[in-house]
Amino acid sequence: MTTYNKTEKGREEIAARTFGLPSRMRTLLVMIDGRHPMEELLPKVTGLGLDAGAVAQLLAQGFIEEGEALPPPPVLPSEQELAAQAAQVRAFYARTIEPTLGSRGQVLQARLEAAATLEDLKAMRITFFEMVNRIRGRPVALALKKELDAILGVAAREAA
Repeated sequence: MTTYNKTEKGREEIAARTFGLPSRMRTLLVMIDGRHPMEELLPKVTGLGLDAGAVAQLLAQGFIEEGEALPPPPVLPSEQELAAQAAQVRAFYARTIEPTLGSRGQVLQARLEAAATLEDLKAMRITFFEMVNRIRGRPVALALKKELDAILGVAAREAA
């Protein structure tokens, strides 16, 4: 995806109309911000009769310059991947709640049985670790947190 930035000449044209750019072209120049790719901006100006040729003109006249390529959008997990992740999280809780918390984990066990989505399972995470920390201590809580975070893929993003 190609992005463009205004040059000093382009910023001067926007601020003071120094170079007498036609209003249609000026509209396109105003929209160019270095964040939105041309593939996103051009459909918005086709009603003005502008196309990729207008971008080429602005480039040739020195009003804009090519920016850095935008990174591709993140790939979202498929429904099957989310279901597999939910099953792993459910299995983690099923094998750790009772042995780690004993009868004090009954509330979490009930929440586990009622959990219908991956988000429901994720919502149990902080409560689980707080209880483990109180009952079994920090080293046990941190070890279990590391294991669950690996399943959820949050170890590097979050420090809860």
